Amino acid sequence: MSTISFPRTNFFTYACNGSSPRHKLHSISLTPTTKMNTKSIGLVRKEDHSVLPRTSLITHLKFNSLEPSDEDLFHEKKLVFGNYVARQAVRDEELWVAAYLRAETHWEDQPGDERLIEHLKMDFIEREFNSLKMRCRGQFGQINKCVVAVCKPDLNVQRTVIKSVVGTLDISIRHLLHGETFPGQHKKYRFPIINTKNLQKYAYISNLCTRKSARRQGIGSNMMRFVIEFAKLSGIKSVYVHVCRDNKPAFNLYRKLNFEVVEMANSALEEEQMYLLCYKA
Repeated sequence: MSTISFPRTNFFTYACNGSSPRHKLHSISLTPTTKMNTKSIGLVRKEDHSVLPRTSLITHLKFNSLEPSDEDLFHEKKLVFGNYVARQAVRDEELWVAAYLRAETHWEDQPGDERLIEHLKMDFIEREFNSLKMRCRGQFGQINKCVVAVCKPDLNVQRTVIKSVVGTLDISIRHLLHGETFPGQHKKYRFPIINTKNLQKYAYISNLCTRKSARRQGIGSNMMRFVIEFAKLSGIKSVYVHVCRDNKPAFNLYRKLNFEVVEMANSALEEEQMYLLCYKA
């Protein structure tokens, strides 16, 4: 599996059914952290995937706040399926949980020193959370959305944000370079020409993962359906995703969603072969 190189993210995994990223994991230097007052956060069980942030940079997060109600999200586009809802993340706490799920998925079942792995995960979560906020606010010049799958609101059950989010992915709206018919094709040209006018838009999906306790319930496929519909409503005709050649479950998932193989490519470090798949609206 891979993870993120900042600021442009291509970590992409579908839990144990997920796809590999385009970029391999770069070494992460450990940085000192300061303790955070967790009295207002509330303790939750580890199996709920709710490890809490430890840095003073994000003390504004309120993890004991309840998940947004249907009334709060009246104007938000969403897809209801089973006991879950796919929609755009609307709170910083949801973005933090999205970053946490990505770290948990990548380091899942990896051997090694547990304390070192926890340090790496927490360092990654902080970096990805801050990068995710900037991407979603358009600070890198692209339209980026973080999509989350959450438990369906229930008047009889009070859930905190940190327990409600069960899946996440990113969708970004990009432009093909002049002369390209699919993303990355410009690498085959020695001198690509970038024309900022009349460039064809496309959507790119990455960072798909689900909470371990909520897998095999159609969460990944329904988040994909949600972003495909979002792309259509935005006038996008092509949706792309990368998947590792050896990841048969993820490949089969995308084929069931009518994605077609565009090309075979190597990852950035030439260590994995990837499929680039495309959905045509």
